[in-house]
Amino acid sequence: MPPRATLPTLWLLLLALLGAPATARADEPPPVVIVSIKPVQSLVALVMAGIAKPDLIVQGNAPAQTYAPKPFDLERLEKARLIFWIGPLLEVGLAKPLAAIAGKIEVVRLVDAPGMVVRPLRREGGWAHDEDAPLDAPDAPTEDGHIWLDPQNARAMVALVASRLAATDPGRAGHYTRNAALLYRRLETLDAELRQKLSSLAGKRYLVYHDAYQYLERRYELPAQGSVVPVPGQEPSQRRLDALRRNFRFTGVRCVFGEPDTPADLVDKLVEGTGVHAGSLDPEGLAMKPGPQLYFDVMSGLATQLRACLLAPG
Repeated sequence: MPPRATLPTLWLLLLALLGAPATARADEPPPVVIVSIKPVQSLVALVMAGIAKPDLIVQGNAPAQTYAPKPFDLERLEKARLIFWIGPLLEVGLAKPLAAIAGKIEVVRLVDAPGMVVRPLRREGGWAHDEDAPLDAPDAPTEDGHIWLDPQNARAMVALVASRLAATDPGRAGHYTRNAALLYRRLETLDAELRQKLSSLAGKRYLVYHDAYQYLERRYELPAQGSVVPVPGQEPSQRRLDALRRNFRFTGVRCVFGEPDTPADLVDKLVEGTGVHAGSLDPEGLAMKPGPQLYFDVMSGLATQLRACLLAPG
C-alpha cells in the first residue's frame, strides 16, 4: 500500500493544482484587442498598461460617425479576440462588419455598460433639422454616442472593459483590476479639475459645429445654444448660415466652435463682422496622436478652448 499523503503534502498539491491553470494562462500571449476610436482606445490602453497595447480602427482625422472601414480594417477585425466600440449610434460604418463577426469574436458595446447614461439626440430649437438638407435615414441613430465626454460615463466604460478583459484573460485579471482602480482615481481628479475650470463659464452662450457635446454640457452646466450643422458630414445650407448670423444679436452668442474637420474658413466667415468669436473643439482627438494620455488631453483641451473663446475680451 502506498504511503498516505500527509496534510501538508495534500495542501501543497491543492495549491499547485489551483495555481497551475492561472500560471499557464498568464504565460500565454495577451489577447489581441481592437478599439474603434481614439478616446476609447486611450482608456482601454490604460487598463491594459504593462500587458499589451490595443489596436485602433478609426485613425487620422476621420470622425467616427462618417468613417467607412477599409479592407485592411476588416482584416484586422478578423484577427481580434476582443473588440470594444461605442455602438451603432456612433460608429455607423462599423455596425455591419461587426455584426458579421460577432459570433466568432467577442464584440463589446460600451454604450451598454452598467451605469451608463445615454441621452437622445436633440432635434428642437437650435438643433432642428436644416430644411434644405436631406432627411435622416429611417435607421439613423436617435441617441447621442459621444458618451465619453462625461467622466462618469468613462468610469462605467472602464469597469466594463476591465471586466471583459479579466474574463478573457483570467491569468492577468488582477493586473486589469488594479489598472482600472488607478484609472478610476484619475477620472475623479479630472472631473474635479474640469468642474473648477468650467465653473466661470456659466451663462456664456455659444454654438458648436455639430451636436457632440451634450454629455459635457450636462455634466458641467454649460448648455450650448445649437449647432451649425444638424447632421454630421453635411455642410450647412446658406439659408441656415444666414439665419444663424441674424440670430447672433438676439441670442447673445459669444463664440462659434468649429472642429478639426470643419470646412476651411466656414466658421470665420460665419462670424465675420458680427463681433462673435471663432473657436475650435476636438471631441474625438482627431488632431491628436493616439495613446494612453489622449482621453485626458481631449477633456482638458475642451475646457481650455471653451475658456479661451468664451472669456475672450470683446
